[in-house]
Amino acid sequence: MPNPKSRRLVPVVSDTISLPVQKRRKNVGTACSSCKARKLKCTGAPPCANCLKSRLECTLDETADKRRRGVLKRKIDKLEDKEDLLVRLLEFFRESSNRSTIPLLNLIRSHASPAEIRFYIEQQPNLPQTPELLEVELPQRHILDARKSSDAPRFSVPARPWTSIIDDDDLVSRLISSWFTWVHPICNFIDRDLFIRDMQSGSLSASYCSPLLVNIILSDACAYSSDNLSDLRTNFYTEAKRLLDKEEGRISLPTVQALSVLWMCNSATNIGRDRQAWIIGGQLAYSLRELLASCNSPPDYVNHTNWGIFNLSLAHALLVRKFPAIPPPSQPPPSNQCKNHTWCSQSDAHTFCLFNAVCELNRTAYNLGQALFTPLLHLDLSSKKLDALQYLGEWLDQLPICLNERNVDIPHVLSLHMHYHTIMSAVYGLFRFQSVDPSTHPLSPNIREALRSPAYAFDGCLSSACKVAQLTLVHRSRWGADRMPAINVPYIITALFNLLEVIDDPINRDAFISLVVATGAFSQRSPVTKGYMRTLQNMALERKISLPAETGPFFLNSDS
Repeated sequence: MPNPKSRRLVPVVSDTISLPVQKRRKNVGTACSSCKARKLKCTGAPPCANCLKSRLECTLDETADKRRRGVLKRKIDKLEDKEDLLVRLLEFFRESSNRSTIPLLNLIRSHASPAEIRFYIEQQPNLPQTPELLEVELPQRHILDARKSSDAPRFSVPARPWTSIIDDDDLVSRLISSWFTWVHPICNFIDRDLFIRDMQSGSLSASYCSPLLVNIILSDACAYSSDNLSDLRTNFYTEAKRLLDKEEGRISLPTVQALSVLWMCNSATNIGRDRQAWIIGGQLAYSLRELLASCNSPPDYVNHTNWGIFNLSLAHALLVRKFPAIPPPSQPPPSNQCKNHTWCSQSDAHTFCLFNAVCELNRTAYNLGQALFTPLLHLDLSSKKLDALQYLGEWLDQLPICLNERNVDIPHVLSLHMHYHTIMSAVYGLFRFQSVDPSTHPLSPNIREALRSPAYAFDGCLSSACKVAQLTLVHRSRWGADRMPAINVPYIITALFNLLEVIDDPINRDAFISLVVATGAFSQRSPVTKGYMRTLQNMALERKISLPAETGPFFLNSDS
C-alpha cells in the first residue's frame, strides 16, 4: 500500500522532445549604422539580424567602439597586418625571380606605401627583366609623422548639434583639425577662425557654421585619417546631401562653402566625367552669384570665399580644358602677413602668403583667355596677354622666401609649385604647333624662346611635367601619399598625359613611374581615379607605347 505522504515522481522527458533554450544576447561593443538610426539592439558583426530581416545594408564602424578592449583589438589587428606584410615581403624576395623583385625594389625606393607594396605582391605580375635599379635620392622623411597629427587635435569642437551620424566629440575634433591642416591651406575658401568659433558655440543660428557644412567637411576629412573610415565617410556624405536638399534654394555663406567642398569632393577625383559633379558645379556658380548679388559691397569674409572658389575653379578648368565658369572677383584678395615662419601639422604658417600667391597666379592665368584652356584656339597676343606671359615667366623669381620651392618642410608650398608648373605646361602647350613673333615686348628668355620655337615649347611641357613628378615624390617621401590634398590630382594627371608619349627617355620614364605610383596611392582613397588610369592605358595601346614594367600592378585592375 503506497504511503499517502509520498510524492509521485515526474515522468522522465522523452529524448525526442526538445525544450526551448533561451540564448543570452551577446554583449556588442558598437551597433551598426542602421540599428543606431532605428535605435534597435544590434547583434554585432555584419550583417546583423535586424538588417537581414529588414533587407538593409549593414555597415559597422569599428572605430566607434571606445572600450579598452575595442581599441586594443584594433591595435593588435594593425600589428598583425604589418607582420603579415613583412613575412610576405620576405617570402616574395626569397622565392621570386629578378624580373619581379627588381620592379618591387624600385617601388620601395620611391617610397611606396605599405598598401601599394601589398597590392604589388598580391598581383605578382609576369614582368620583363629590368636592367638596373632606379637610383632615387630623397630627403629624409619628416621627423613629425603625419599620422600623429590625428592623435592630438588642434581644435576641440562638439559633434552635436552639428551631425547626427556620431556623437564622439574627440573623433569629430580630430577630423576637423585634420581637414584644416591638410586641405584648407591650399583650398582656402573658409574663414577658419570664424568657423571654429561658431562650431564651438553649438548654436544652430550661427552665421559661419551649419550642419551641412560640418558634415561635408567631416566626409572629406575621413579620407585623410590613418584609420579606415570609408563607411563613416559615406554616412557623412549622405547626411550632407540630405541637408542640402532641405535647403530648398536658401542661400547663405555656409551653404556656398558647403557646395564648394561637395564640388571639390566630386570634381577633384572624378574630373569632368561625373554628371553629379557637373550639377554641383552649376549649383555652386549660381549660389555664389546670388550671394554676391545680395551684398552691396561684399565684406571681407565673402570676398575671401569668392577668391577661394575662383582658385578651385581654375585648377579644375586646367584639366578639363574648359574656360572657368567662375571669374576672378573684382575686389583684390585679402592681404595679410603670415604669423609664423615654420610649418608643422599643428600650425597655420604661411596660409596668407599661400593664398595671395595662388590668387595672383590664377588671375594672371585667367587673363590669358580661353586659349589657355582650349589649346586648339589661336592665341591673339594682345598687350594684356603679353603682360600675363611676362608675369608667369618671372613668377618664380618674385616669390617670397617662405614660398620658395626648396622650402620642402611646408607641404602646401609643394602644391603651390605643382599648380604653377601645370599652368606653365598649358602655356607651353599653346606654342607646341605654332610659332609666334613676340615683337619687342619684355618677356623672360624661356617664354620668348617658346614663342619662337615649337620644339622648345614641347621641351617646356616636359620639363614642367617632370617638376610636378619631382614635387609629388618629395611630398610622398616626407608626408606620405595619404596626406596629399585632392587638389593635387589634376596636376598629377596632366603631367602623366604629357609624359606618356616620351617615356623612352630615362628621365621622363622615371618621372612617369613616380606619378603612376602616386596616382595608384590616391586611388585607394578615391577609386574613381582609376578611370584616368584606364584612359592612360588605352591611349598607350592606341599609340603602341609600352608602359614601364614598374607600373604594371597599377594598371592591372584599372578597368574595374
